[in-house]
Amino acid sequence: MIVFVAGDLLTAKESYIAQGVAEGNQEGLGTGLALKISKKWPNVQAAFKKYARAGKFTGGQIWTLEPDGNQPGFIYLATQPDMYHATLPYLRKAVRGLAKWADKNGIESIALPKIGSGLGKLSWNDEVKPLLIEQLTLGPTRYVVYETFLNEFENTAPLRFK
Repeated sequence: MIVFVAGDLLTAKESYIAQGVAEGNQEGLGTGLALKISKKWPNVQAAFKKYARAGKFTGGQIWTLEPDGNQPGFIYLATQPDMYHATLPYLRKAVRGLAKWADKNGIESIALPKIGSGLGKLSWNDEVKPLLIEQLTLGPTRYVVYETFLNEFENTAPLRFK
C-alpha cells in the first residue's frame, strides 16, 4: 500500500526511513535529507559510510540499518551515479529491491521523501511518482511518501521581540 502525505519526514512514525543517495564511496553526505539525518542520528551516517567505503554500494542496491530503541531503521537506495543526478534505471532497480526486501522481512511501514526528484533531478510527476505507485502498491508494507515536506520550524513567520 502507498499513501502520499504532507509532513516532516524526520518525525515519521513508520518503522523505517528510506532515502536515495549516490552510489560509491559516500564521503559527501552533507546536503539535503542526508545532512538532516546525519545531524539527528549521526550513527546512521557513520554506519553507512563504513559500509560504502568497501565499494559494495552500487547503482540500484539498498543498504539497511535496523531500528534501535526510539530510532527508526534506515534504508539507503543507490539511485544516483553521482551526487546531482538520479537515473530512472537505478531508481527502478532500487525500488524493486526495496519492495522485495520489505516483503521478505515483514516490514510494516517505510517513510520516503520524493526520492530521486530533489537533488536527483528526476521529474516527480512524470517519472518518480508513477514508478512508486507501480512498484509499491501491492504487498503488505505501508509506504508513506512525504510528498510535501513540512517542518515545524520552517515556513513560519519570524519571531519579533519588543
